[in-house]
Amino acid sequence: MKYSNGLTIFELMIVLAVASILLSVGVPSFRGVMMDNRLVSDTNQFVASISLARSSAVRFQRDATICVSANTSATVPTCTASTDWSQGWMVWVDKNRDAITTADEVVSVFAPLNDSLSFTAANVNRFTYDSRGFGSTPADDLTLCDNRSGESGRVIKVNAIGRTSVVKQGCS
Repeated sequence: MKYSNGLTIFELMIVLAVASILLSVGVPSFRGVMMDNRLVSDTNQFVASISLARSSAVRFQRDATICVSANTSATVPTCTASTDWSQGWMVWVDKNRDAITTADEVVSVFAPLNDSLSFTAANVNRFTYDSRGFGSTPADDLTLCDNRSGESGRVIKVNAIGRTSVVKQGCS
């Protein structure tokens, strides 16, 4: 008698049915985990940028600014008047105290966020730190949300002296 080592069509159909059930349950929850991780990563990147601006101000003993920049890919990016931080942002130190950004004053540039994210401030498009690392711009709250309704977003609170805190908040 000869035995076959392969699968029957019935066994293959059972395996495919079980696999499709597992994938239909697992993929949507994995997508949520990925989107949550993106929120956390972008929040951490912005908080690190604030810290970079503060430490650069102290290091160079000059005012340092983190601001919205719509032209982050330019040779010398510039600040914009928009409060839409999802366009990207930059950190620069005004080494010659002329309030004009030059190439040697740009510390770091951060590209625009993913299109599924919104990152806006209530009033402020820049935060400036003096040579002691203290903020010289008003406090503001920045809200980072993705396109999922009712999900948790993040609010980055920057107080009057320039310190940050992050809280979870629902998005609409």
